[in-house]
Amino acid sequence: MRKILYLFIICFHFSCSHAQTFDGSWKGEVEVSGQKLLLVFNIQKDSAGKWNGTFESPMQTAQKFAINQIRIEHDSIWMDVRNIGLLYAGFLDRDKDVMKGVMKQGPFESAMILVRSENEQSGLSRKQDVFPPYSYTEEEVEFKNSAGNALLTGSLTYPKSGGPFPAVVLINGSGQQNRDSEVFGHRPFKVLADRLTKNGFAVLRYDDRGVGGSKGEVNLATTIDFASDANAAVDFLSKKAVVDVDKIGMIGHSEGALIAEIVASENSKVKYIALLSGPVIKGDSLLILQSYALGKVGGLSEKALDVNKANNRKLYNILLEDEPPKVLAESLEKELIQQNNGNPLTPDMKIKLSPMMSPWFRTFLRIDPAYYLKQVKVPIFASFGGKDVQVPANENIYCLQHLHLNTTDVTIKDYPNLNHLFQNAQTGKIEEYFENSESFNEQLMDDLTKWLKLKTN
Repeated sequence: MRKILYLFIICFHFSCSHAQTFDGSWKGEVEVSGQKLLLVFNIQKDSAGKWNGTFESPMQTAQKFAINQIRIEHDSIWMDVRNIGLLYAGFLDRDKDVMKGVMKQGPFESAMILVRSENEQSGLSRKQDVFPPYSYTEEEVEFKNSAGNALLTGSLTYPKSGGPFPAVVLINGSGQQNRDSEVFGHRPFKVLADRLTKNGFAVLRYDDRGVGGSKGEVNLATTIDFASDANAAVDFLSKKAVVDVDKIGMIGHSEGALIAEIVASENSKVKYIALLSGPVIKGDSLLILQSYALGKVGGLSEKALDVNKANNRKLYNILLEDEPPKVLAESLEKELIQQNNGNPLTPDMKIKLSPMMSPWFRTFLRIDPAYYLKQVKVPIFASFGGKDVQVPANENIYCLQHLHLNTTDVTIKDYPNLNHLFQNAQTGKIEEYFENSESFNEQLMDDLTKWLKLKTN
């Protein structure tokens, strides 16, 4: 389950030299029978040094359950909520406010990411969320990507009268997400689709492979495969009677912006693209920037940040080599042992290595967005958040401004106080994604809507 945004593009840092802390309230979500459930773990160490805590699922019951057993070793944790047969095993990511792991309850098992919260309040306020009845038509659709052997399901919204309409495809960021790009109770693509449809656009948003009714290879799929799905979405739109075939565009967030660049560079049906927190810098360099930014807001010293940067560069250089997977895995383990002061890697550390060997990760390291951007000939809207620690704004804006593009119609917007999800933020740290009641900044939606209307009139 390669879930959640692209914060969770995998950046690794193995460090056993300093203590980690698990104190606090941790919140995450898991999908059960198509429903997203909020789960909360509140844990603390008492004066005797013993760990204790409570677990709750506030969307199901107001009751809090005792966590009967908590085991912690270095950066790893194991929790047992015996009354309901629930287990959670995970580890602290580089950012000490993010925990990655697996939840099990009976036969059910799911990957789950927990984010440290500043308070134990379990309610979620999502002030922009959208619910029926709608003032427009919403149609359940499905389309095939024959080239990629995938079937995608989604929603097509369009005004009830008039047409044909200019149309856009919304493209999710990294990880398997549903058509609403739903995360932590936020549904930003549903909010955006609602705004654009009310302003005269047809909007197609779809579930990624392996989510909802969408089917297709996931474990071996790369950004290029997901671009093939988006390409099929454009072709599908071009055949709909309600769509003006000469006014089709794409809006992508994070990796979805990169996908929009790829598709627009080769599909002449795409007439404009909007890039929301889209990477401009090559994948390996972007991840190093991301690791630095996350570490900085997490409180790491400059010395530690420099060490992490050097260590990550060595790991990525290995992964960029054209060697068989077995050889790469051996080289990675050798390098990590050296970075771990010569100590052998624990089984837990070895498990963390496996995502680095995935086709998606190795491909992402190699992709240079500039290569595709230079081939795009249509208008570009590129927006960045000044508090974004996943696609740092300054470096990516600088790179975009200095590219020799095939189009002069480029609008770059920098929103100093917005994070990677385009929420108003204090620091850009990951826990703010969860706590923030804003799902998609109103000013950005206004600017984007005005730009889209200008390009489709």
